[in-house]
Amino acid sequence: MSEDQMKLHWAPRVPRHKIRRLYENDASGIVDEELLDEVAYGLYARCQSILTVTEASEGRVRCPQCEQLIVRRDRGDKQEVVRCPACSWQITWGEYFKSYQHKQLHGGGAVDAFRAFVEQFPQARTSRAKMLLIDRLIHAVHWEMTQRPTRPAAVNLIEGTMQMVERLLEELAYGEQSTPGTQETRADWQRKMVVSRDIWSRGE
Repeated sequence: MSEDQMKLHWAPRVPRHKIRRLYENDASGIVDEELLDEVAYGLYARCQSILTVTEASEGRVRCPQCEQLIVRRDRGDKQEVVRCPACSWQITWGEYFKSYQHKQLHGGGAVDAFRAFVEQFPQARTSRAKMLLIDRLIHAVHWEMTQRPTRPAAVNLIEGTMQMVERLLEELAYGEQSTPGTQETRADWQRKMVVSRDIWSRGE
């Protein structure tokens, strides 16, 4: 691995047990600020990495040193040198690609959900605001997972296989003391699933 490849850092996926515990606490009316921030900032960093990698795969590489946008000439050329015009950083596209390969970092059909979270999270000042954003993101990628079962979706964000992550999302705890708004988000997701299953059963 070259020195410049080592400068590329991608945020890890969030552990399943932290998300499960966050929802269990929330359903019981327990606000664990430390855990909430761990999950929220973990998702925020992961979403940022996903957006950066997705943009790079489409030909626009963000310099990890100075944030300058570098436009690649040939998306299929692994030997192409990606060079920042504003600083000394450079790397071959092949090395850049290897840095994120097999790490579930391409956003696929859920890019809009990841982008919305990154844009809205800095304005989330309260525990409720953070929990609502987390819940909306999780339901958005869960919806995307059910619509595109061959896409990573929620697996982009949460550790585990697709089966493990889907089971986690199906079993998330909700209760009378859950953060106001989260049960409405879940109900809306459930209505969408009913409509989708009805469409599938009719073969439309």
